[in-house]
Amino acid sequence: MTLHRSYTTLHWVALSALALTGSARATDLEGRGVHYFASTSGCPFPEVNMRAEMCNRIGLDDQDTTAAIDTNSHQIHFNNARSYDKKTIVGDVLLQGSALDEAGRRVPVSVHLILSKSGNGWSVSGHAHTPVKGAFSAVRIDPYLVDVPAASGRRVLVSFEQATKLVSDPALAARLSSHLVQVRDNRGANTGNPDITIALGAGKVAKPVMRARLHSDPPGTGNAGGLLAHGTWSFELEALTGKIPDHVVRRELFLYGLSDQPLLKPLMKRGFAARDKLTIGAVHGQGYLRYGEQQQAFAGAGNAAAAFLQQSFIGLVLGNQLAAGDALAR
Repeated sequence: MTLHRSYTTLHWVALSALALTGSARATDLEGRGVHYFASTSGCPFPEVNMRAEMCNRIGLDDQDTTAAIDTNSHQIHFNNARSYDKKTIVGDVLLQGSALDEAGRRVPVSVHLILSKSGNGWSVSGHAHTPVKGAFSAVRIDPYLVDVPAASGRRVLVSFEQATKLVSDPALAARLSSHLVQVRDNRGANTGNPDITIALGAGKVAKPVMRARLHSDPPGTGNAGGLLAHGTWSFELEALTGKIPDHVVRRELFLYGLSDQPLLKPLMKRGFAARDKLTIGAVHGQGYLRYGEQQQAFAGAGNAAAAFLQQSFIGLVLGNQLAAGDALAR
């Protein structure tokens, strides 16, 4: 099992998917898709989503993977009887909550667990999403454990204690996270529209890989919910390298509901080339999707951007900049 706290570089927009209501018995999920269920520990930027508590997520990557969520006992049971020739991602879990940062501010955090199979064996990797750098305490995340089939019955892949440690353990954060991923605030002294660059590597040798911008008209609008529903805005991702793995791009488009968009077929096929831009936006509430020089109407733009702000590491940083106007220097 590999568990570490890291800042993921490509977590994008998500369209609304099947929402799961809490119940006294397990809710069964099957078939390739993305499913949401309630977080009792809070959600980032709840004003952007009419169903503000529905921000925990389970992704099932293929038809062979199923999951059952028991919201009473806080257990998530994955099943998959297929044998895989090579290590393959079969599902993931995103648990949302909050924690105190080093300044004593309560900030949104989340734990992302990625389940894989090789042959008949299961493995898991994990990392935390946080909008600021440093150590965290008083972590509030729903106390779920994740288990899988084993010869003796069920095997726990991740306990609640392990999940919270991804956020709270400063040694893991220093060793595996901040030295590998850099976040640069591009706004300088002008705390206007959120604008960051993601770079991979340590210190001055870090290589920029992605720029993310959230533009609003007028700029600096703090009410994200009203802006996305009725305003004029755009969210833009610009690839700064052509070396982002294609399979990463394809999985992110799947997770965030964009893999079936006709405009993005070239992106699904070959991934990002350097300087490619993907934009989701709206003009007076009328949504659009743009890739390169092509654009199409996109009625789900507001929902997509709202889910991006709630579900991704980049969204947490941009959302904090939008709401607070703070320069989150890294």
